[in-house]
Amino acid sequence: MHRITGFLIAILLFSVADINAQRQNSYKSLLRQIDQPSAFSDHVVLPQNDSTSVAAVLFRMEHDFLPFLKKRSNMDAPADDLEYFAPVRIGLEVFEGEPRKSRRQSTPSGVSVFRDMWSDTVWVSTFEDTRSRFDHTQGVLSGSLSPGEYHYQIQLARGGSERELPSQVRPITVANPSELEKADFMITNSLEMSGNAISAVMLNYGQNVLYGQDYTVLIRLPSAEADDLEERYELSVQRSQDGEAISSAEPHFKKMIGSESLFLASESSISKQGEKISLQFQTGENGFRYAFVNIPNVEFENAEYKIELKDLTQDQVVGEKTIQSRWIDMPVSLYNLDIAIEMLKFIVSDRELRNLSSGSKTEQERKFREFWAERDPTPDTEYNELMAEYYQRIDYAYQNFSSLQVPGYESDRGRAYILYGPPDNIDRRLLPNQPTREIWEYPNRELIFEATSGLGDFKLVSES
Repeated sequence: MHRITGFLIAILLFSVADINAQRQNSYKSLLRQIDQPSAFSDHVVLPQNDSTSVAAVLFRMEHDFLPFLKKRSNMDAPADDLEYFAPVRIGLEVFEGEPRKSRRQSTPSGVSVFRDMWSDTVWVSTFEDTRSRFDHTQGVLSGSLSPGEYHYQIQLARGGSERELPSQVRPITVANPSELEKADFMITNSLEMSGNAISAVMLNYGQNVLYGQDYTVLIRLPSAEADDLEERYELSVQRSQDGEAISSAEPHFKKMIGSESLFLASESSISKQGEKISLQFQTGENGFRYAFVNIPNVEFENAEYKIELKDLTQDQVVGEKTIQSRWIDMPVSLYNLDIAIEMLKFIVSDRELRNLSSGSKTEQERKFREFWAERDPTPDTEYNELMAEYYQRIDYAYQNFSSLQVPGYESDRGRAYILYGPPDNIDRRLLPNQPTREIWEYPNRELIFEATSGLGDFKLVSES
């Protein structure tokens, strides 16, 4: 997860950049916009026979999405070190037909054909754990449906509240398994084969893949003669924008699907096993045709992509899926080009900063990329360690050294942290009738900071 592609920045791809282009940019306002709790949902359809399929709705909630409560003295936790808990309940209802549409939103309509509920209590040890974006809870609800058009809605209750918050209504199509015309895609972490058994762990980030992490696309193929499938299909991954492939861009990845990547599934299921949501298949001489392709996403830039499956015998695309790479802990400044350039002020001259800020957005982007490419310690890889480290230091400075008057990266301690990194040792001295002092020790220097107020403001008074 931490192997990230630092060079091509998501600032050019996220909608937040478009918002900021229309008004004055600031690190603080950008932070407010992107610092939103995260939850994801998606659905998959697994054919069981010619008249029935299993429709499954997957969901994932990161810890910062859940309102945690402090353990009460009369409560028994699963372990002694667990201090915070978050009750959560998910309800699912599936309706026949298409939803009722209005100007603002779609609402459920038609006959309810399926209901189910999932609940859990998430426990963590520390307050920091309650704000984590790397820890999560997830689940899956599923039911059998006949071919047809449906729509569903999720109801969410958090923090022990009885109030249920409805999600957007989403359509779901259950095709006749023997008459499937368009391929269906599922994004998995990996796929394993053992004899007649195949298992795959769902990535479960909605329409996202993890930035800098490989994944496997599992494909339910359109109905076709089995003898006709060898090297019939070609899968490609291409840069896209707003769901449309960029015609001028060459595919980042292209692969012919051979016999080694094909299998017939006589049985299929989906369930939560431990902390993972897994697909299970039993292969046989008869069944529904699937294919899988491993995608080297570790080589790709942070961007939006379109996955396409092409039927070479018909020379037409028979399935597509738009995905967005997701860098979970991307430094705040990299969401906006103007701010990313402005934050270079700590390491470049005013003249160079003006040069980087001049010209069109395209020219600014080019110069920004060139600036960091010249300093990339591993130019043969996508990951620019130096750039990622620099902007992570800015975030740390803001989070740890800000006061009511000064943002952390503008403070003396913040500037020192940005330039020199974390000190080997910090000696904090509370002296009687004197300002508090902090002594930062590095291998080749010592910095002494002195408090100027009781509100977290410190100034550099000595450097040796």
